[in-house]
Amino acid sequence: MHLRAIFLFLLFLLLASHTPTAPPAVEQPGYQLIQPAILGAHLRFLSSDELEGRETAKRGQKIAARYIAAQFERLGLKPLGDSGTYFQKFFVRERRLGPNSELVVKVGNRTTRFDRLFEDFVFAVRGAQATKLSGSVVFCGYGIRDKTLSYSDYDGIAAQGKIVLLLSGTPKTERQNEPLERWNDAYTKYLAALEAKPLAVFMIVGHSATPSLKEQFESRKDQLAMSTMSLASPAQTAPSEPRPANPPLVLISTDVANAMLAPYQKTVDELAAALEDRKPKSFELKQVTASLTIDIVEEILPTENICAMLEGSDSTLKHEAIVYSAHYDHVGVGISGKVFNGADDDGSGTAAVLALAEAFAKNGTRPPRSIIFLTVAGEEKGLLGSKFYTDFPKFPLKQTIANLNIDMIGRVDEKYEKLGNPNYVYVIGSDKISKDLDSVLQEQNRASVNLTLDYRYNDDNDPNRFYYRSDHYNFAKHGIPVIFFFNGTHADYHEPTDDFEKIHLEKMSKIVRLVFAVGWELGHRRAPLRRS
Repeated sequence: MHLRAIFLFLLFLLLASHTPTAPPAVEQPGYQLIQPAILGAHLRFLSSDELEGRETAKRGQKIAARYIAAQFERLGLKPLGDSGTYFQKFFVRERRLGPNSELVVKVGNRTTRFDRLFEDFVFAVRGAQATKLSGSVVFCGYGIRDKTLSYSDYDGIAAQGKIVLLLSGTPKTERQNEPLERWNDAYTKYLAALEAKPLAVFMIVGHSATPSLKEQFESRKDQLAMSTMSLASPAQTAPSEPRPANPPLVLISTDVANAMLAPYQKTVDELAAALEDRKPKSFELKQVTASLTIDIVEEILPTENICAMLEGSDSTLKHEAIVYSAHYDHVGVGISGKVFNGADDDGSGTAAVLALAEAFAKNGTRPPRSIIFLTVAGEEKGLLGSKFYTDFPKFPLKQTIANLNIDMIGRVDEKYEKLGNPNYVYVIGSDKISKDLDSVLQEQNRASVNLTLDYRYNDDNDPNRFYYRSDHYNFAKHGIPVIFFFNGTHADYHEPTDDFEKIHLEKMSKIVRLVFAVGWELGHRRAPLRRS
């Protein structure tokens, strides 16, 4: 009897400590529901021109939000937003380019206005302050201040409180290992100019047979003019206090510069040619005044995350949850009028979350744990929506088991195109907080789609720093185990050519099936994920 009692006791301990496995994900009706057609239907709409690039707080993003919420409602998912809705509302402060930026050149009684941004002059909206200034102008050659070469374009020139006018590039040379090469960099010149305490720095672009300012910036003007955003309170209706601003750096065309040089009967190209002897020839443009207006508009705007929940089937474990996330915003319409549809970034992830919601909702049986479906806004503006969610969670973060984040899974990058292998996914973060989570991922991959799991961007020394650049990071900051599913960048990344027609729906469906399998296993797993 004694031995029998010991045997039964040991058997009890073995059974009690055993972690039952989930019913295989691949056998679930929901797994089979994940097909290219359902993903394509969602993605075709989300990435259409009618949604105007889904920029945060703008009309197209609002349409996308209503579409996502309607899909969650159709599936009978529990609203997890504010006041019984699917919407978690928050506010952003937007800083955008206003209509009144201009540069005015006054020579004697003659005034010339230049107001064609990206043709006459260029500045980046990001970091720019609203500015109105006017001052006299000093020409400081190539703006070189190099003690090791005993070369300074600022010697003998009083530039403090004045507009410093510089040539881009360096004097021409045939020499090898040119010691002035580092002065080709505009920012290096700008930092050197700041030592003179100028009012502003104007740098001339397009001289000496180089492409004009318009030619150099035509393909980049949309990105340079994009608005910036930050989280805000609805009470913050007034513009923010201006930060102490450094003198603005403005790139100007040769037309603008030649208007300044007109009294001296010199052109920009002639000045550049005269400086080829490496002898500074700086001078003050005594008859010239330049005025600059940088028009930046600030506004507080409402936006929203969309969140829903499928409640778990176990009375205890339903109080824990797995969060599927993707950002449904993109960057909107450029100053050129081109629509940035963001089919891969991140229409693909948003369509995946909608397909996952349908797969779990129509599966017939629910996992013991709850599943949360979260699409966030403001990712392109600095991970704003996911930060707001994790700052003000709609489900306790301490009971959030894992975050499975999907951002760009619809394309094949250059590496795998060369390999002829579309069946891969980059995995980021899966072992950083819990190696158990990475083990679940690998087990479920072997049991399901058997994709190539590429950990290249998971390296802590990866210069791209993708671990810090998508919404999973705001969960990771709170110690929640995460996996970021990603297909890598491509030539259409953040370009108006990121369109639906280039999406690989078959490849995408395989990744979504894997993400389903991982969530299904986590939803059933009894043992907690151990922290690494």
